[in-house]
Amino acid sequence: MKCPLCGCQNFFVKDPDDEFETREFSVAGGDVRFSAGAEGESVPKVQEATETFCNKCSWHGKFQELNKT
Repeated sequence: MKCPLCGCQNFFVKDPDDEFETREFSVAGGDVRFSAGAEGESVPKVQEATETFCNKCSWHGKFQELNKT
């Protein structure tokens, strides 16, 4: 999956309990893979309606809006 604007494949989501805390991830083969060091229970669940942010440009929107490759 890629960013609709720049094609980047790295994204982040904000922690629902602390908007200043973010979790970085990529999507490979449809699977969300959080960056190294992310602990299983501390990562938020990413669903189609989850607000997602591109790591490279200013795009943000729903996870379902990412371009499928």
